[in-house]
Amino acid sequence: MKITARLAWNQLRRNRLRTLGAVIAVTLSAALTTAVACFVTSAYGSLLDFFGGDFGDYGAMYKMVLLIPGLFFGILIFVMSVTVISNVFLTSANQRLKDFGVLKCVGGTPKQIRESILFESIWISAVGIPAGLLLGTGLGFLGVTVTAKNVEELNKLTRSILVRGSIGLDLKFHIYPGIYLAAAIPAFFTVLYSAYRPAKKASEVSALTCIRGIASEEVDIRIKKRNLTKKIFGFEGILADRNLERNRTIFKPTVKALAIGVTLLLSTGSLADQIRGIGEIMDPGYNLVEFSYVSASKESVNKSTGRDVYEMVKPIDSETGRNIVERLKGFGNVKVSGFGYDNTSYFLGKDNAYLSDDMKESAEFRGITDLRVVLMTLDTESYAKACEAAGVPEGSTLLVNRYWYNRKGRKKTIMPFNECPKELVLENAAGEGTVVRVDGMLPEELIPEFLDGPNQQEVKLIVPHGTGRFYECLCDAEDEEAFMKFAENVRAEMYPDFGENSYNDEGYSITVSKTETMVRSMNFAIIIAEIVIYGFVAVLLLIGLVSVISTLATSVMARAGEFAVLKSVGMTSRGLTKMLLTESFMCTLKAMIRGLPLGILIPYLVNLAIRQKLPVLYELPVGLLVGSILGIYALVMTVTLLAVFKLRKQNLIESIRYKS
Repeated sequence: MKITARLAWNQLRRNRLRTLGAVIAVTLSAALTTAVACFVTSAYGSLLDFFGGDFGDYGAMYKMVLLIPGLFFGILIFVMSVTVISNVFLTSANQRLKDFGVLKCVGGTPKQIRESILFESIWISAVGIPAGLLLGTGLGFLGVTVTAKNVEELNKLTRSILVRGSIGLDLKFHIYPGIYLAAAIPAFFTVLYSAYRPAKKASEVSALTCIRGIASEEVDIRIKKRNLTKKIFGFEGILADRNLERNRTIFKPTVKALAIGVTLLLSTGSLADQIRGIGEIMDPGYNLVEFSYVSASKESVNKSTGRDVYEMVKPIDSETGRNIVERLKGFGNVKVSGFGYDNTSYFLGKDNAYLSDDMKESAEFRGITDLRVVLMTLDTESYAKACEAAGVPEGSTLLVNRYWYNRKGRKKTIMPFNECPKELVLENAAGEGTVVRVDGMLPEELIPEFLDGPNQQEVKLIVPHGTGRFYECLCDAEDEEAFMKFAENVRAEMYPDFGENSYNDEGYSITVSKTETMVRSMNFAIIIAEIVIYGFVAVLLLIGLVSVISTLATSVMARAGEFAVLKSVGMTSRGLTKMLLTESFMCTLKAMIRGLPLGILIPYLVNLAIRQKLPVLYELPVGLLVGSILGIYALVMTVTLLAVFKLRKQNLIESIRYKS
């Protein structure tokens, strides 16, 4: 064995606490890389099983969807790992300057010093990387298993919603031998890269400087800063400030790791809040049984006007919809409301004399030149009540004079018209106009909830009869399970199965489900994303905390001789503890100054993109902010106090002798 390799091995054995911290950091780094690889390969294998072959025509797209997040996570792991592991080797190199000086005096070369530190990284990798591969496999299996349970739940929801043609994606744990090389090689080079800079720096320090044990530059502290520090923390604060400046190469990576941790905590919490906000928008606010009919459509563009054309394949008329409502009422002890709508066929004509200023401002803000019109039909009972509320006879056309839109992340509700127009000119995609008489306006307080959905168009008209692409029945039954079976029978009688062909092949689809179930199915991608993100961030934070704990504890123990000298000239144990706690406080404060702005800025910038589409505003997570600050301070102070407690057990004379 080479002498440098033997020196490295002996050094690792002598400093077991620091060695343990380095091994844990390398293990977690390799484990996280392996876990990400397991997720990617499991998703790839599941999609391969589902689609067969090479994913068909969409192979390139699916591969990019898998590889891009994997690459992004890999970069994050590399950045955090380099920050943490380089901190370990930098601390080790600074603590061994005197040893390096002696080695140089007896003929040791800079190359041998570099080799000894690099051999440390190789020994640590030999233990940490295999352990990380095993741990990462376990984490990957656990993560895929948890995600698979959620995917299976999604399959159950899908089967409970779709009458025919249910789609089930089976997520299984797939592992390929190649992922171990894909994880081990980057992990090994990450460790070598992290060790090389401290090794190079240590080899360049002169023998005299090494023997003196001073590697950092002496730094002048301004008088104003010194006075302020003394007022706040006393004389111990000045010593703490000087120590931080003198040993800034040691504490800098610790500050960086803490800052990254704070940034990750705040960013993840804020993004999770915004994701939940998106889910709330999708929630209609009621949980009823839905019987829904949707016609397929063929989309094209009218060349003369540039307007989108939607050709309905199997539209449904209002009479058929009302018949479905009456059939569903046959269950007994159930309230059923039905409504159909066509929201793609018509635009408001150029005559906008009746439009309110708010509506004009809304259209200008969103860059809309053509206001779409939705023609709605209601079930017999609901339509009669609407006409009575508006004070017009049945057979009339009613205006629903309310609309909301997203304005820079805020939900703004407006009245599209200043007053009820007597008639409106509706144009189709070709620009051909149709005059529609408006008989009355539905009072504000009687507008149903379903007319306030995010997909409703700017101008809403309730007509007595019509044909549309959609018809929905909202059913409030005491025994929902029994009613859903009844609704299935109604569906089977009115729309029999077509052998092997699904409804979609016939040009329409029918669903029978609970509103809550539909919302959960739409939000499942959000839930799975949260699981993956929280797990990923948790492991990254764990890597960072290992670095912080290792650096703080090792730094305190390495300066035992220095502390012994201070105690010999009159510093009390209480004063020493105060000095070390002040160092930890200042170190953490610097991390907060860097991490908090980033943790606030990153989700805010993400929100700028979200608010362009949805009314979801960024809110400062005050609770998480305070909790993060208190939690990190508590951790740092606890680690420092434990190191001080261990330091007190050392003999004063022996510590000074070791120092000299």
